[in-house]
Amino acid sequence: MPIEFRCTQCNKLLRTPDETAGRQAKCPECGMIVTVPSPGAAGPSEPGSGSPFGSEPPPPLPPDAPAESPFAPEGPQPTGDPDNPYASPADYSAAGYLPGAPAGAFTPTVIDMGDIFSRTWEIFKEQWGMCLLAMVVVWVINVVFQIAVGLFTGMIGAVANDQVIMVTFSVLGNLASSLFSIWIGIGQALFFLKIARGQDAALGDIFTGGPFFLNILLASILVGLICLVGLVALIVPGIVLSLMFSQFYYLILDRNVGVLDSLSLSKELTNGNKMTLFVIGVLAVFLMLAALIPCGLGLLIAVPYFALMYPVIYLAMTGQPTLR
Repeated sequence: MPIEFRCTQCNKLLRTPDETAGRQAKCPECGMIVTVPSPGAAGPSEPGSGSPFGSEPPPPLPPDAPAESPFAPEGPQPTGDPDNPYASPADYSAAGYLPGAPAGAFTPTVIDMGDIFSRTWEIFKEQWGMCLLAMVVVWVINVVFQIAVGLFTGMIGAVANDQVIMVTFSVLGNLASSLFSIWIGIGQALFFLKIARGQDAALGDIFTGGPFFLNILLASILVGLICLVGLVALIVPGIVLSLMFSQFYYLILDRNVGVLDSLSLSKELTNGNKMTLFVIGVLAVFLMLAALIPCGLGLLIAVPYFALMYPVIYLAMTGQPTLR
């Protein structure tokens, strides 16, 4: 029999298979992280009953509730369309989610700059330590990898004592360092996406970017070429194009869409948001420069803060809940 209980935040009736007992998941209604009670806990309470459990036996699980969803909401269940990223996410699952955490609704939304800064700050105040630690770990790993690659290529060049071989291995070493930075950067983005959502983020998340690497790489190259053409033509079209396709990265991570789909969806998401994104970007540059003044100590706050802001912007733009 499924476990039934009510969200402690919004009192929504939630249903979940009994094997999920003891696990944490996000309420699909309000985004609150709740713990699934044990199967021995009886049915849900009615609002205002004063007791977390009611005496009435729980109603049966709807026959059309998706088995993979940890919560089966009340009422008819949407069937969803796997070919439409804007459809109900009932069948959605991606590596960026914790087991048992349902996907948020995907609704293009016009964002407010003040709300973005405020919401990011509220989350950042609670998670500053983890955000800074993740940034430091990624930076150290990148530096160690680059040093190791530099020593290896230098050793090869010294042994070969050939200019062509030295240049070749130097180029290959730089390419390897760049690809490694992209890979671990994907993991870092997944980490901050979890933080923004209020999920349990762990340092191990920074090593989970593999499944998205190829699409991120190809999309980054394509967007770079498009923006370069725009900048060569005129500066303004280049800026507009970069803003238009700015959300491709998180669309790939969050929805696991293809390269062209990520660009198409980003274009729709940024409709009505480009000026806000531009102003946020300009302010971010000035704030980062200001953070350099006190011996660079301000970067300990500014860098992780803006790393967290990017997924907050994406979640707000897609109408999904954040931790705060």
